[in-house]
Amino acid sequence: MPRFDMPLNTNDQSIDRVLNSGLPVALVLSSDGLDGALDEALRQVAKDHAGNLLVTRLDTQANPQTAALFSGPLPALIGYRDGQEVDRAAALTPASFRAHVDFLLGRGARPAEPEPVRAQAAASAPAKPVVVTDATFQAEVVNSDLPVVVDLWAPWCGPCRMIAPVLEKMAGEYAGTLKIAKVNVDENPRTSAMFNVRSIPTLLVFRGGKVVDRIVGAAPEPALRQRIQSALAVH
Repeated sequence: MPRFDMPLNTNDQSIDRVLNSGLPVALVLSSDGLDGALDEALRQVAKDHAGNLLVTRLDTQANPQTAALFSGPLPALIGYRDGQEVDRAAALTPASFRAHVDFLLGRGARPAEPEPVRAQAAASAPAKPVVVTDATFQAEVVNSDLPVVVDLWAPWCGPCRMIAPVLEKMAGEYAGTLKIAKVNVDENPRTSAMFNVRSIPTLLVFRGGKVVDRIVGAAPEPALRQRIQSALAVH
């Protein structure tokens, strides 16, 4: 493929092609452009690593599908190798951008986010259930810094509708501490097949990217709260 020695602007339509370029990708998301120092860092890194790394920029306001992959403070970075997410960073600075690029290129350990950034990301966590798809499951659930309760449901499912208000209420109560995610199994068969979901509603409790509990059927609110409290207690 051509050697790109400048940052590339990408969008919802071209992002898959970028991620399948065969090179590591540093995707930088922002909603109102980048400040001069960070933009210059992107330009310098793209020039220094042309042919070994793609540096890309995306406007989250104009590209909501890709923007949904990240819920923390902007500007942010999502790092990819072989089309798979391997890194992310919020509240990006020139120094943190270069450190995460080193990790993407195998030249350093994955940088840890400073505590204020983690706290800010938690504070911005949604206060209502998040719609998750096959395409966003990895980012929203597996890579989540928070425990996640995944509700696998369908619009025609009566028991699913019975527990929906409870999950809506819990999403508000535990905002910043726990994420509630909803996956429509009719529209996202890959996720339900991956976790061998045979009946709905099924609730999968994730912590650290792993399933730690599974609730099948319309359990009463006290049982749901007990499972959620267990997830939070170990977090």
